[in-house]
Amino acid sequence: MTATIAPLGNAFQRAAHGAMRLRYAASRAANGFRLRPAERLLIAPQELESGDPSVAMLFYSGQIMLAGKTVHTQGKSPFLVSGTNTTWLRELHGFAWLRHFRDADSHVIRHHARALVSEWLNFREFRSDPLVQLPGVTARRTLSWLTNAPLLLANADHATYQRFMRALARDAQWLEFSAGVQGIGIDRLFAAIAHAAYSLCALTPENDWKRSSQKLAQALRATVLEDGTPATRNPADALRIAIDLLQLRTAYGARGRAAPPELQITLDQLLSFLRMLRHPDGSLALFNGAGGTAITLLGTVLAFGESLADTASEARSGGYHRLNSGDLALIVDTGRAPERSMSTRAHAGPLSFEFSSGPERIIVNCGAGPESVEDLREALRETAAHSTLVIDATSTLTFRPCRTPDGSVCRQLVEPGQGPTAQRRQDETAQILDMTHDGYVRGYGVTHRRELRLTSDGLRGDDSLIAAGKRSSATFQALLRFHLHPRVTAQLSRPNLVQLVLGDGSLWQFAAENASVSIEESIFLGGLSSQRRGQQIVMRMNQPIDAGVRWKLSRLD
Repeated sequence: MTATIAPLGNAFQRAAHGAMRLRYAASRAANGFRLRPAERLLIAPQELESGDPSVAMLFYSGQIMLAGKTVHTQGKSPFLVSGTNTTWLRELHGFAWLRHFRDADSHVIRHHARALVSEWLNFREFRSDPLVQLPGVTARRTLSWLTNAPLLLANADHATYQRFMRALARDAQWLEFSAGVQGIGIDRLFAAIAHAAYSLCALTPENDWKRSSQKLAQALRATVLEDGTPATRNPADALRIAIDLLQLRTAYGARGRAAPPELQITLDQLLSFLRMLRHPDGSLALFNGAGGTAITLLGTVLAFGESLADTASEARSGGYHRLNSGDLALIVDTGRAPERSMSTRAHAGPLSFEFSSGPERIIVNCGAGPESVEDLREALRETAAHSTLVIDATSTLTFRPCRTPDGSVCRQLVEPGQGPTAQRRQDETAQILDMTHDGYVRGYGVTHRRELRLTSDGLRGDDSLIAAGKRSSATFQALLRFHLHPRVTAQLSRPNLVQLVLGDGSLWQFAAENASVSIEESIFLGGLSSQRRGQQIVMRMNQPIDAGVRWKLSRLD
């Protein structure tokens, strides 16, 4: 399973950040380039994520691990070390790592956090560095500084306090502008959240927080669909947004200010979506960039949900479905590719699914590669890394090269056809999901049809390719891939029969008709630790055109 990252970028994308900064400069010029720092901070938002003091100790010793990469500073400032990648730098300048210092007991370690921020403020060139100014990086830095202000400003003299406030005000101006810019993806929402947090935490004029609330409402409507699906279709983004909105809601309450109605409405929708995409073991399903889930953090977020409604069975706008029968849970992706500015991390896995029995996940997708390993990250976006059908190792959706504002290479996902369709129904014994997608019509002249039937004792499927174009007679190889969770052990007992042993010792059986079955290696990046090896069931369709493969995954008593 390989992926090639295109070396060429889109000139428009490369110039987008510069053009955005020019528009921002023009807007500031119209206001006389005035910067009005708030006199002081009034509150600090409560952070939901806990810190790890051992990470702060590593920072202090010069071992800085961010984005899955450890850098040894060799006595230098972490802001001046070379040989790092843009992902590592984004996390460094986002300052989310400050929470580890907040929870440290040592006075020396806590003082080191203040020294690092003071050091950052001393480097004036950072203000013009495009990477440092990215809206997403600026938003994370602003939220981190506000949340950790009690740590950073402890015993600060007047000059240090004012310098800190000027830096916050400068970033807040940029965030207010960014919150109204379309085409920057999910960062528009993070900019709006951070700017609203600043207007609440700092002593700002009343018009400032009212204006920030209006921009927040607009950004929420533009980046979160009505069923709670983020416009990126990434479940991990839903968790990140929910965390930030919960902190922001607390800040509104602490200041006695009325939050825009869209905040609570969107938060309820996000929590419903997260419950729908959560497996019984507490992990989020691995679709469209979701990787390992911090289960405790997710549980904390969902505990804040005020709605006691049952878990939703469908996110119609986002294209996700959930079917439950007893302790069995089936989660399926039937959605279209996101809008292009939101699709640089989306995956090409239409009609892929994940399946659990109680706390044991059985069939999964491979997950998301670490940001610091581009080749692996991009390879896991391909269709072959998902539990669905793939033809000639070609992805169902089209990847187009682009560049992010910081200059790094990316690939946008483009839907080549009309997109998937899905219909739900139920009979006396099963819940049924009937789906199609036309991603292979242009290249191979076939449509993939998949029917899944969930019963109390297992899952049945019927996958077929239907001729739909002039090239339907072309020769190709069609494979069905079912990636297994690493806690599942598979053994081929007959040519079309596989015995499965789950992590809790329970036994399952997989059987297929009209296909040759084999067991191959797989990879799993759905945990918080490093990647793990797994297995996958691979079925070669004997008669690809207009012939189906029927298969059954059943529990053995």
